[in-house]
Amino acid sequence: MTDSRPSLTGEELYTALRRDMIDSRVQGGTVLQEEEIGRRYGVSRTPVREALQRLHQDKLIGRKGRFYVVASPSHDSIRQIYEFREAIETASVALCCERADEALIETIQACLNDQAEAGHAKQFYEFERLDTQFHVLIAQGAQNELLRRQLEISYDQIWFSRVGNLVSLPDYSVEETLAGHQRILDAIRRRDAGVARAEMYTHLRSAILLSARSRPQTRTSGTPRTPRKKKPAPTS
Repeated sequence: MTDSRPSLTGEELYTALRRDMIDSRVQGGTVLQEEEIGRRYGVSRTPVREALQRLHQDKLIGRKGRFYVVASPSHDSIRQIYEFREAIETASVALCCERADEALIETIQACLNDQAEAGHAKQFYEFERLDTQFHVLIAQGAQNELLRRQLEISYDQIWFSRVGNLVSLPDYSVEETLAGHQRILDAIRRRDAGVARAEMYTHLRSAILLSARSRPQTRTSGTPRTPRKKKPAPTS
């Protein structure tokens, strides 16, 4: 029996792979086999290689010898991603204030309401997915495809990292995240670009600080040890 599924192009397979890798929370270091991917999606090696090359360009996968492996971003990489997000998201939220229509603003509010429900139900995978959607919808409201695309890539990189998974950290507060999102959206609703920028910056800066606090503290070779107290000399 032949496979009746339509063959995917390299671009279509790239989109499908990126979505499936994130949805299944593929662990960093997982080897991606070309033959296995081809069998799973019913495609030849050419679109598989094109898709893997795109994922590699987006830094979602790396190379290990002749194989592609799922990336595992370091603490420093996550810090850089959040700093990059600070730059583009403060710009996108200001543009969203100017350009978003009322229908999109209500869509963002509905997303935030769903995120609150997921958080209160402790459905943290769904909470994170809706967190991403909230920020991407704001970028969509900016009506700048380049901003939206770069933001999606940065979120994908964070999703592959347990370091970037802030909701799993002990200091993380669901309520603070939801309150920060609501303040951002309220500023968008008022078309107050200055306040929206400030709220977005504060929101993302807190994520950077939280991620930094999760970094394991290790003593470097240059750190002096605490000197031991000398025992008193025996008295005669």
